[in-house]
Amino acid sequence: MQKYQLNQDEMVAVLNKTKYGVLSTIGEDGFPYGVPVNFVYVDNKVYIHGRKIGEKVSNLTNNCKCCFTVAREYGYEFTGEHACDTTTVYESVIIRGCAHVVDDLEVKKKVLLATIDKIVPGRTNMDEKKVSPTGVYEIEIKSMTGKYHKACEGAKVVQ
Repeated sequence: MQKYQLNQDEMVAVLNKTKYGVLSTIGEDGFPYGVPVNFVYVDNKVYIHGRKIGEKVSNLTNNCKCCFTVAREYGYEFTGEHACDTTTVYESVIIRGCAHVVDDLEVKKKVLLATIDKIVPGRTNMDEKKVSPTGVYEIEIKSMTGKYHKACEGAKVVQ
């Protein structure tokens, strides 16, 4: 799939227009654990938020290595009459990195406001008392790859 790689700007655009992704961590039992999360891309890092307890947090505490995946589907392309002549039109980004707890209250507030603005634009009031108890996690990006499939000219695309 080398032919269908997204460049850096295109990957950032996918991250900025996608509201959720799947965070995959490594469990104590060695099995992967994937959980859908809201996220925001700020200052070349991915941030997620949530509770300060649970399997995701336990996994990251034991091993910071993680994979974060986002995908946007735009429909299906029909290039012929047979079932095999159907392809998904999409963009995706896969990030490998290490996730760490964010303790700095100003960074947490910035991330939480950016997350809300992305998900529900216009909601700008922040209850300061809710910043400290909220878990915010920063994914330091070690590698980021992106791929796409755009519909061929003249192909029929259905949503």
